Amino acid sequence: MPILSSNQPTFWWDRVPDDRAAEWDALVAGRSVYMGSQYLRAMEDHPKVKTRLAVWTSEGTGSGALPDRLTGVAVFQRVSIESRSPDGHLDLGWIMRLVNRVLHPGGKPFTFSAWVAGQSLGSGPHAHVFEAGLSAVDAALRIDAAFRALARKDKLCSDLSASAWILKDQLPGADLKLSNLQRRGWAQLAFDPVMVLPLKQDWHGIEDWMDALRTKARTKVKAILQRSSQVELVPLDAAQAEAMTDVLYGLYCAVYGRAGLVMGGLAPEDFARLKREHGDDFCLVAHSYEGRWVGFHCGFCTAETPTGERSIEAYFVGFEPSFNKKLGLYQRMLVEFVRWGIQRDASRVIMGRTALEIKSGIGALPVPLTLSVRFRNPVLRALMVLGAGLFVPKPFVPRRAWREDAALDWAERGAESGYQEKGLSA
Repeated sequence: MPILSSNQPTFWWDRVPDDRAAEWDALVAGRSVYMGSQYLRAMEDHPKVKTRLAVWTSEGTGSGALPDRLTGVAVFQRVSIESRSPDGHLDLGWIMRLVNRVLHPGGKPFTFSAWVAGQSLGSGPHAHVFEAGLSAVDAALRIDAAFRALARKDKLCSDLSASAWILKDQLPGADLKLSNLQRRGWAQLAFDPVMVLPLKQDWHGIEDWMDALRTKARTKVKAILQRSSQVELVPLDAAQAEAMTDVLYGLYCAVYGRAGLVMGGLAPEDFARLKREHGDDFCLVAHSYEGRWVGFHCGFCTAETPTGERSIEAYFVGFEPSFNKKLGLYQRMLVEFVRWGIQRDASRVIMGRTALEIKSGIGALPVPLTLSVRFRNPVLRALMVLGAGLFVPKPFVPRRAWREDAALDWAERGAESGYQEKGLSA
C-alpha cells in the first residue's frame, strides 16, 4: 500500500498496543532503544515525562479501527525544561550574552515547559522512524504537523501552556531540511556533540581495545583500573534494584543536573522498571567501597540492525562526589561500558554529550548534533530565529587517543556511522 499523502498522523497512542508491539518493534528495530515498546512500557505513567506516540499508516479509516500497516512513528514527550546559564557550553557573542542575561536574570535558571520530539532522558536521534522513500522535506512537514496537532486537536495533549516545541538531536545532513521549518518559526541550535567510542567486533576483551590505543591513552586506562581496584562492581537484578531504590536515586541526584539544559528527569522507580522490562539488555551495576554504595552506572544494549550490529547506549550514572576523584568512579564506569560492549559484540559505545575531554581521552569521537526549537511566545520565537546562528558550541578538539592505524580506520568509517548504520540519517 502507498504511504498516505497526509502529513497528519493517522493515530495518537498513549502506549504501544500489545497487538501492535511486534510491528512497532520491527519498524524501529536496531534504530533506537528509546523508541522500542519495552522502553516506552517502562516509562508509562511517568511522573516527570508525559509520552504521546504519533503513528502514520499506509491506510486507516480514522474511526479507531486498527491501521493497515505502520509507515512511520514518532515519540513526543511533555517535560519541564530548566536552562541554566549556557556559558560553559556555548561560545557566546555579545548579542547572545545579552539574550542570555534576559533569559537568566542574575544567573537564575530559565524554566519552561515543552513538547519534545525525541528522547528527553538521553542523547541521540530518537525522535522518529519512517519507512524508506520518504524525503527529508516530507519528514519535516510531518513532524511540524504532529506538533501542531498536539496543541490543537488531541484532548489529552491540548495543554497550550507548553512554551516550546523541540525537535531533539538531529545529525548533520539529516536535519529535516531546516529551511522548510524556518518558515514556520523554527530555529536550529548546536550544542555539545555526542561522544561515540567505536569497537571492533573481533575484540575479545578490553586488552584488545587498549592495544589499539596510543601509549598515553593506554596508560590512562591502566591508571583508572588501578585507582578503582578496591571498588567492587555488583550487577543488580530487578528485585535488587527495587530494594535499593533510595540508594540509587540518591546517587543519581548527586550527579544529575550539571548540564546546561535539563529535560525532565528520572523517577526513583525507573531503575527497577527498566531492568524488569529489558532484562540482560539493561545493565545496572552498583559500585561498593568498604561496605558503602558509592556509585552506579546503567545502560542499554540495542537490538541488532539488519546488518547484525549492536550499540551500547550509556544511560545514567550516579556517584558520591567525595569519592569520585579518589577512586576514579566516573572514568571506571566509562571503561565498564566499553567492557560490556566488547562482551556483547557491539560496534560502538554511545557515551552521551558530557565530559567530552575525559571520553575523548579513552578513544570516544565527537558526533555533532543539532536541536530545532519553536517558542510559542512570538518575541522569543523571533529572537531565536534571528540569533540561532550565533549559538556556537565552545571549540572542542578531540585528543589523539588511537594508534595511527586504528585512527585511520575510524576516519574512513566515520564516527557518525554509529547512527547512520542504524538507519537514522534520513
